[in-house]
Amino acid sequence: MIRYGIIGAGRMGNAHASQTRQIEGTAVTGVYDINPDAAQKMHTDYGAAIHRSPEELASAPDVDCVIVSSPTYCHQEGVLAAVAAHKPIFCEKALCRTQETEKELLNLLKNYDQLFTVGFVRRHLAKSILIKRMVEEGAIGTIRYCNVDLPLGKYQRMPGDWFSDFDLCGGVIIDMLAHHIDLANWYFGAAKRVYADSLLLSKEQPMPADYAAAVVTYENGVICNMMCSWQRFGRTNELMEIYGDKGALLMDGSNNITHISADGNTTLIDSEKEWKKEKCTAQLEEVNIGSGLFCQLKNITDTLNGKPHPLPTIQDACNSLDISFAMINSVKNGKAILLES
Repeated sequence: MIRYGIIGAGRMGNAHASQTRQIEGTAVTGVYDINPDAAQKMHTDYGAAIHRSPEELASAPDVDCVIVSSPTYCHQEGVLAAVAAHKPIFCEKALCRTQETEKELLNLLKNYDQLFTVGFVRRHLAKSILIKRMVEEGAIGTIRYCNVDLPLGKYQRMPGDWFSDFDLCGGVIIDMLAHHIDLANWYFGAAKRVYADSLLLSKEQPMPADYAAAVVTYENGVICNMMCSWQRFGRTNELMEIYGDKGALLMDGSNNITHISADGNTTLIDSEKEWKKEKCTAQLEEVNIGSGLFCQLKNITDTLNGKPHPLPTIQDACNSLDISFAMINSVKNGKAILLES
């Protein structure tokens, strides 16, 4: 039995807790939230003991792993409590909100001898792993460029919500685009240059909304164009297109991958069926089929039980944040930002 303690019983805390009902040998045994009603609801729903502080939860003997799912700007508090208790940690993305905190957490966790992983949920999907395999095996030749199209037309956060405060959440760049920044890093390696423009959740707008457009150039020459928005109307979409000399790979919000060859032939690949049919690499044999949140917690649970999966690390969390912060700095300075090698 892997017993999870959850710091932050909001939307994501409950999303993670709900997965324990589908994963055998897991339970939510502790909860801490600054809102007593939120903690009480998780106690009612899952039987989790209510704790008075992150430190009390992390040090509880019936908590085997700490899930930090509080707001981004509060993550450090939960991570520090878990480290002090020497517990494995699963921290939601983004790791933190400021560059100063990022440096502190990287120094603290880079040699941590317990599990630390971050919530880049898309890495746990069969389609994302199949794309990585196809890129590495040269299915579309030398990669030249990538497009990310990520508008959210259903954004409804109101003034007073931390998600509508750029200083607290970092807007679409840190909160939403971070997932696809991580995928691009995973597929293409280290980035070297970032140029961006954004609304940065400007308070001059009549209602909270955000938009970001950025170009990230990788050390291997791949150019990645990224668009992301929070809007209160209009289009919602998720699309990542990767183009090489021999064709293109398209990944949208479904389980499908579209493979377009250089001669124009198009193949639609159902990633879950492909995985079940081929089990083509040791890594893919370890992929769980299901929702991203299910796969993520199942992979973490398996790892804690001695069957390790490749999980996003503290360095992965910082690599995504470094590009996010570079985008923000580019917007503020009106210049391209060069990243340290």
